[in-house]
Amino acid sequence: MRLALAVLIAVVVGLVAGRLSAPAPVSPKAVSPSPGPTRESVGVGVGFSRTRQGAALAAAAYQQAFADTEILRPGELRRRIEAVATPDYVPVMVEANEPGTDRLTRGSFGAGVRAGVQSVYLGVPVSYRLISYAPSRAVVQTWGFTLLGNVSSVEPTAYFGLARTVLVWMDDDWKIAGTRATFGPTPRLGTRRPGGEGIGLVELSEESSRYGVAP
Repeated sequence: MRLALAVLIAVVVGLVAGRLSAPAPVSPKAVSPSPGPTRESVGVGVGFSRTRQGAALAAAAYQQAFADTEILRPGELRRRIEAVATPDYVPVMVEANEPGTDRLTRGSFGAGVRAGVQSVYLGVPVSYRLISYAPSRAVVQTWGFTLLGNVSSVEPTAYFGLARTVLVWMDDDWKIAGTRATFGPTPRLGTRRPGGEGIGLVELSEESSRYGVAP
């Protein structure tokens, strides 16, 4: 962060004519608190600010935490959900996500991970739209893709999707209180077909803000 240095130069008349004053001391510029994450809990970035930016970043970070080969380990999915969801919503999220995680674990992808095959499973948030915001509740729509595959039996594939996440402020952080996801819109050339809750890619891009790709 670049600090401004104010220098006062004054001409002093009288006994010391022509003498220049020394630069005046300057207080450092106030630094805004980080929007987060500011810490980690069971492999998930947490500790987001109670701001619009903090809510948008929390929604993306939590989604990324569930696209990770680590969730194929016994109990890991539940631990991560408990770290970022409200107590009431934890069982709902676990019930909704365990079947898919179990299928990955039992399938060829999970077998490759257990065998030490180079594998990739990650979420890439591309853009977001803050549907609503209040200091105690925010609704964030995110669009991005999940990349999954390995160098052996599972060809890497990107799955595009929209997610709508309801966040509430609890225990000094944003917690998931509801979420809904759907596939699409998937980028295509030469087509006007809409995707993902009837939202076209061009329309989505115009209405959304992009996540940064670097600090």
